[in-house]
Amino acid sequence: MITNLNQQLTDICKKFKLREKTFESFEELFSENSEENNDLLNGFDKSEINPVFDGYEFNIQHSFLSPTIDTRISLYTSESLIPIGYYKLQVNFDGEIVDDFFVIEREKHSINIINHIQYLNKNLPNSYLRRNHIQYTFVSYISLVGTLFISKNYEGSGRFIHRAHINLTEVGEENFEKDFLKKAKNFLKMMMNYLIEENLISEILQSDFEKFNSKK
Repeated sequence: MITNLNQQLTDICKKFKLREKTFESFEELFSENSEENNDLLNGFDKSEINPVFDGYEFNIQHSFLSPTIDTRISLYTSESLIPIGYYKLQVNFDGEIVDDFFVIEREKHSINIINHIQYLNKNLPNSYLRRNHIQYTFVSYISLVGTLFISKNYEGSGRFIHRAHINLTEVGEENFEKDFLKKAKNFLKMMMNYLIEENLISEILQSDFEKFNSKK
């Protein structure tokens, strides 16, 4: 009986050509949005993504919605065995499109920066957040490094890494709590190296980093 039901459901999907329809809808969605929305794929290029058919789902007991058939495409990259996202086309049992969902769950340029910031802030003395303290500017720069990186403004993030280094030299490392300073310097170094290695900043900014490092 289960075998017969499985075949019947499969026949419904074939009848409406849901697999083909889903790939066509995915390509149409991407072609309409990719040129205008650079963030559509969270930093990935279309050439890096491999869409793979991932099956059907039958939803027949929605609380307030009609029954639907969902056809899913998982999105992989050549370097990932785990999907970075998916596209799902939802149709009713007459084969008419009800809705679709496009989701990217991972970012190309992701270094778990939230975790790094949380780790750094565990040792952040609260007094450094007062504007009349000499450490305030340095802490503000570090915050902007993370915020701008998350916002994909990599050049801006790199620029505040550079400013943080300069400010630290001007204020003096002796004026910072040791554990916080160690974590802060490691964070800045990690961020700078990542931006350079991934070629996410301009040659001018890279040159500024080199000039500053040569003066140490």
